[in-house]
Amino acid sequence: MSSILHSQRIKLRAILETDPEAIYNYRSLPEVAKYQYWEPFTMQQTQDFVSRCCNPDLDEEDQWIGLAIVYQGKVIGDCAFKISEKIAEIGCNISPEYQGMGLAKETLFLIITYCFRCRDVKEIIGITDSRNIASVRLMQSLGMVKVPDFETRLVCKGENCIEHKYAIRIHD
Repeated sequence: MSSILHSQRIKLRAILETDPEAIYNYRSLPEVAKYQYWEPFTMQQTQDFVSRCCNPDLDEEDQWIGLAIVYQGKVIGDCAFKISEKIAEIGCNISPEYQGMGLAKETLFLIITYCFRCRDVKEIIGITDSRNIASVRLMQSLGMVKVPDFETRLVCKGENCIEHKYAIRIHD
């Protein structure tokens, strides 16, 4: 795995077959699933997720690549990116007990840096429910700006929501 996927505080690594309990501890929480398409995970769903994410190929295109976020030796979240035609979509989930510490920003900064420097990506996007103010602020703090002509209205978990896209482009 690329040495660019770590900072002084965190390391992004492959999700391992030994990670289900740590991942279940946050993905089973309603507040983590609130703005996601998925409901809080069961242990079986967590094990299935781990099986799908093991052995990621960072060079793969058109597939979500999931990684564990490790802080102080503990899996505290997961992140993912998908690259298609020089555009990367990114996202992350972090346990509530580790939110508000700048770890999500650090995680996404590492992914953005990797995509721009190592994968020749020209644009990075994130899509979020407009009600998810923390996610909106996170993307803005990374220099991402709201794409004015992207607004998707949908019903998610029985609630009307509006998704917005945020983007950052590499300067040639």
